[in-house]
Amino acid sequence: MLKQVCAPGKLILSGEHSVVHGAPALALAVDRHMRVSFEPDRLPRLSWQAREKTHVLGFDKFHSLRTRLDSYFERYLRGELSIGQILKKPAELVFYAVDMARLLSGLEHLHGGRVRIDSDIPIGAGMGSSAALIACLLKLFGEFEQIDDLVQQVRHCERLQHGQGSAIDAATVCHGGLVRLRDGAVSRLPLAEQGLGEGWFWVFTGTPASSTGACVERVRQNFTGSAIWNEFAAVTHAMEQALLQGGDLIALVRENHRLLTRIGVVPAPLARLAEQVEQQGGAAKICGAGSVSGDQGGLMLVFLPAGTPEVLQLAPGWRWGKLKEERQGVHWLES
Repeated sequence: MLKQVCAPGKLILSGEHSVVHGAPALALAVDRHMRVSFEPDRLPRLSWQAREKTHVLGFDKFHSLRTRLDSYFERYLRGELSIGQILKKPAELVFYAVDMARLLSGLEHLHGGRVRIDSDIPIGAGMGSSAALIACLLKLFGEFEQIDDLVQQVRHCERLQHGQGSAIDAATVCHGGLVRLRDGAVSRLPLAEQGLGEGWFWVFTGTPASSTGACVERVRQNFTGSAIWNEFAAVTHAMEQALLQGGDLIALVRENHRLLTRIGVVPAPLARLAEQVEQQGGAAKICGAGSVSGDQGGLMLVFLPAGTPEVLQLAPGWRWGKLKEERQGVHWLES
């Protein structure tokens, strides 16, 4: 029987990078989705299809794959490998997550079958595509009674791709709605019925040249122990209060953008876009790791009090959409 699971994408409203250094972060689940289905068969292997590509792995290879990736991560922690050297190809993360779901649920064997992945979450944009995929796979193939356990295991799997990141992506795609991460504790906050309200958009500027893991590593090298993280924390706290009390976010988004620019993760074209938005009376900032090289920086959060991003001078290939929150986290779909 076909089984289907869905998980939302996410935007970090405030706290990207700083959350890794002990400051709080706020994230919002958005109406971009990862949908994963599984149709069992009798073959001793698992295959999965995304778009036009099909990947296959026999059950006899799952254990060796999992132990190899775990050992590579230990070598990364010792400084012997970079984060980009752990996964040889993205398909390995899918098979790893499926085997972790089996292991953590105490299941002796996996059931053969076909996995299909459909997503409208931009990859490499800071919208939590890998966390959403892992959450779907763990829910499909495992048994997790507590959502906090699921969040922990999504983060465990995702470490292979993002290194020593925070739990913000995992928490947001699992819980849905507005999520705060502070001192390692995850809280789902009440979100007003109108959400963020009108005038909010996302703009995708292209997949960054540097991975999330590479950005986190560069910032860690340059700013560990810096007082700038206290400035990030103050902005995030003020934004939380504004969201709960219906206050104005424009000045806070602008200040967040300036802090992100100071740590070197805002490519020049995105800085120019933010300047255009501010000239229109609005505010803009990157949402996610940004980039420490190249001209593309993933996703930007944009607030325009009048009009849409069509009024801006967007680079060729950039695309945008209206921002709408998703209140439901990872969940089963009716077959």
